[in-house]
Amino acid sequence: MKLNNTSLNPLEIKSIKDSFFHIYHSFLNEGYLSKDFVGCLFKWGIQLHITEDELKFIDPTTDEKEIASEDKALQHLFNLVYMIYLDGRIEDIELEVVTKYAEKIGFESHIVNDLLKAIVTAPYDGFDFGHVKEHLREIIEIK
Repeated sequence: MKLNNTSLNPLEIKSIKDSFFHIYHSFLNEGYLSKDFVGCLFKWGIQLHITEDELKFIDPTTDEKEIASEDKALQHLFNLVYMIYLDGRIEDIELEVVTKYAEKIGFESHIVNDLLKAIVTAPYDGFDFGHVKEHLREIIEIK
């Protein structure tokens, strides 16, 4: 992923990084992680240019408080799925990691695939990503 060469603005990059920190600490607090999950988180950290100092500075106890809001949880989920899409390579392990995270924060597993489909097809359907976020809310409310 080349975040610096995309059309993302600094606020969007910060939002995606914040979502990365949430999933990182969520799984770190869980205890044992498979090497595939660790590899995926490591890959995302590199793609996002996360430094070791940034990882050490984040307080993992704030994650649980902030994720309590459904809007915040949806934002994190959207950001993580969008991050998977940004590098043009959607790997099974990435989908597995985000699906597990989605379930952990209270969403059904199919939401990740529904969201990915909406993000991938949005440019062809003439939609911006704000519309995709609203579509995600509709998907969740319907099911």
